[in-house]
Amino acid sequence: MNVGFLLLADHAEAVNGKLYMTGGGWNVLRLPELPHEWAFHIALGIDIAWHETNATHELRVTIHDPDGIELGEGLAASFETGRPPGMPAGQEQRLVMSIGASATFAASGPHAAVVQVDEEEIGRARFYLMEGEPEEIA
Repeated sequence: MNVGFLLLADHAEAVNGKLYMTGGGWNVLRLPELPHEWAFHIALGIDIAWHETNATHELRVTIHDPDGIELGEGLAASFETGRPPGMPAGQEQRLVMSIGASATFAASGPHAAVVQVDEEEIGRARFYLMEGEPEEIA
């Protein structure tokens, strides 16, 4: 199982296997002050190999601070991807999803959204958190 894509976004929706995203692909988050609660979305595409379909898998998505400590409860869910009629043998399936996330950020520095399937890390979206208003350029 592999990550086809993993993006951070202001908002994202997954509908019928397609992703609709606004403000996506960022890797720097500037908040006016810390601690600060912030909501965002994690856009995720998981490529599931032929031999991994028709089986239940456990997904876990968490947000980590600069020390690797999990922020909030994260998301835990089970999923199963089947094989539609007529699917060629060996073809992988892509599971597309948008996950609403919220965390209280207390420290600036590198953070990450971490994706695990069946207790194995398969992806990590790193982002840098900054505190304060951007400086104006004269």
